Amino acid sequence: MSSHSELKTSQDVHLRAKQIKSLIRSLKQKIKKIEREGEVAPANCHIIRYQVNRKGTIYWYYKLQAAESIFPMATNNEKKTKYKYLGRAGISAHIDAVEKLTRRNLIDELERVIQSLTESYLDIYIGTETE
Repeated sequence: MSSHSELKTSQDVHLRAKQIKSLIRSLKQKIKKIEREGEVAPANCHIIRYQVNRKGTIYWYYKLQAAESIFPMATNNEKKTKYKYLGRAGISAHIDAVEKLTRRNLIDELERVIQSLTESYLDIYIGTETE
């Protein structure tokens, strides 16, 4: 009787691991599909809204900000800056940056889920999961 329950447990482990691997493959395909849709913003970037006051009139502008200096400076392509000027809301540079950043955020989230599933997969085979 013990061998039957061990076989059933082994099949259960194999089935659960197979389901996790299948889901990981599916999520990786989703990442590739997102990447095919267009350019992806660099990691650790976000869009900043800021205001400029000119002669008593307030103007709102946008820029892409990175954690490190990765963008070529407008005045000197040899030097790098953390910021990429996007202009006013709704212009093509602003919309383009929003789309690139959206793709980056979707990919980052899918990669976090894949990492979590990879840990779950290892839990199954290493035996660190608890019933």
